[in-house]
Amino acid sequence: MNENKNNVKNPPTKLFNKNYLLLWQGQSISRLGSQMYYMAMVIWITNQTGSASLLGLMGVIGAIPALLFTSIGGTFADRFSRKIIIIISDILKGLTILSLAYLFYNYSDSTQLLITWLMVVVAFSSVVQSFFTPAISALVTELVPKDKLSTANTLGQSSVQISQIFGWSLSSTLYFIIGIPLLTLINGLTFIFSAFSELFIKVPQKITALSESSNVKSNRSFKTDFKEGINYVWKDSGLKKLILASVFISFCSTPIILLLPFYLKVVLQINESYLGLLFSVNALGIFVGSILASIIKSKKGNNKAKVIILFMMLNAITPIILGFMNNVIFASILLFLGGVWSGFIQVNIRTILQLRTKSNIRGRVFGVVGTLAGILTPLAMALSGVVADLTNKNIPLIYGVSGVIMFGISIIIWFNKDIKDFLNINTDSIIVEENEENHNFFDINEPEAIINIAAMKRFEEGLKKNK
Repeated sequence: MNENKNNVKNPPTKLFNKNYLLLWQGQSISRLGSQMYYMAMVIWITNQTGSASLLGLMGVIGAIPALLFTSIGGTFADRFSRKIIIIISDILKGLTILSLAYLFYNYSDSTQLLITWLMVVVAFSSVVQSFFTPAISALVTELVPKDKLSTANTLGQSSVQISQIFGWSLSSTLYFIIGIPLLTLINGLTFIFSAFSELFIKVPQKITALSESSNVKSNRSFKTDFKEGINYVWKDSGLKKLILASVFISFCSTPIILLLPFYLKVVLQINESYLGLLFSVNALGIFVGSILASIIKSKKGNNKAKVIILFMMLNAITPIILGFMNNVIFASILLFLGGVWSGFIQVNIRTILQLRTKSNIRGRVFGVVGTLAGILTPLAMALSGVVADLTNKNIPLIYGVSGVIMFGISIIIWFNKDIKDFLNINTDSIIVEENEENHNFFDINEPEAIINIAAMKRFEEGLKKNK
C-alpha cells in the first residue's frame, strides 16, 4: 500500500517511463506470438475441415465468456491490484496454450481431439482475457501523464498492429516451415515472458476498497461495485447510445474479417499462402490510422465528432467495394484503407472513454463497455459462418449487406446530438479536472497534507461569500 500511495502522490511526468515501457514490452512480445499462432490456426482449421461454420464456432466460443465475465473483470480491476491481475492472466494463458502445444506434438493425427481441446483453450483464454482487458485499460491511464494518453493509446494500438503485420505475414510461411506445434509452443512462451516483464512494474493504483475503513468496506459488496459501473454507463445518454451503435457496427463488421480466408479463395481465387499478407496489409492500415488519431486533434466545435463519424462512413463503404474486387492489388489497397479508418476510430473512442471516467471506476466502466459492445458478437460470428455455407460462400453479397447497414448506422450517429456531444471532448479541461482531483486541498489518506493553491483560493472565496 505504501508503494501505491507514493505513486499516486507522484504521478508520472513523462510518457516513456520505466513502468509503461515494461508493460508495453511484455505485451508487444505476447501479441507477436499470438498473431502468428492465430493466423496459423485459421489456416490449419481451413485446411483440415474447409468449414466456415467451424471458424464461426471458434469465434462464438471465444466471445461468449468475454460477454459473461468482462463486467465482473472490470469490477475486479477496481477492487484488487491490476498488476497482479495482468500477471496471473498472462501466466494462465501461457500454460493453457502450452498444453495445446503438447497435444499437437503427441497427438498430431487426432484432429477431433485437437479441435475439441482448441475450443477449450479458446474459451478459457477468453475468460482470463475478460479480467485482463479492463485491468490493463484502466492501468495505462495511471502509468502515463494525462496529456500523453492519446499517444500512449497510439503506441498500444501500434504494438497490436505491428505484431499483426509481422506475425500474420510470417505465420503463413512459418506454418509450412516449422509447423503448427512449434508455433503454438512459441505463443505459450511469449505469455510467460510477458508475465515476467510485468513483475517489475510499480503500479500507481489507489484501491478504494482497501483504503476505506473496515466498516465502510464491509458495507460495500462486489455486487454494489458492479452495479455502479452499469449505472454510470446507463445514466450517460451519449455513452449509452454510442455503445449501442458500436454493438451493431461490430455485428455487421464481423463477417468481413472472419470470412477473409474464403474471400481469398472464392473472389480473389488465390491460395492460402496470401492470407497472412492480406491480414498484414489490413493491420498496417490500422497502424497508420492509430498514428493519424494522435496527429489529428480537433478541439473546436463539432469537428472531433464529425471527423470520427466521417471515418465511420468510409469504414462502411470499404467492404461494399471490396466484395466485388477480384484483383489482389486493389483488394490489398482497400483492406489497407479499411484498416486506416478502423484504427483512427478505435484510438479516438478509447481515449475519450479513458478521459471521461475517473480512476476509481474506470475498470468497471471498461468492463461494462466490453460486455455491452460484445453482446451481438457471438451471434454475428455464428451467423457469418452459417450464412457463408448456406449461400455457397457468396462473399460479395455478405460484404455488401454488412457495409450498407454500417453506413446507415453512421448516418444515424451523425444526426444524434447526444453521441456527438459525448465524442466532442475538451482534452485540456479534463486534464485540469483530474489534476485538481488528484491534488486535493487536504488529503487525509496521506501522511502529510497536500496544499493546492487553486483549492485554497476557492476556500478563501467561499469564506468571503459567507461573510
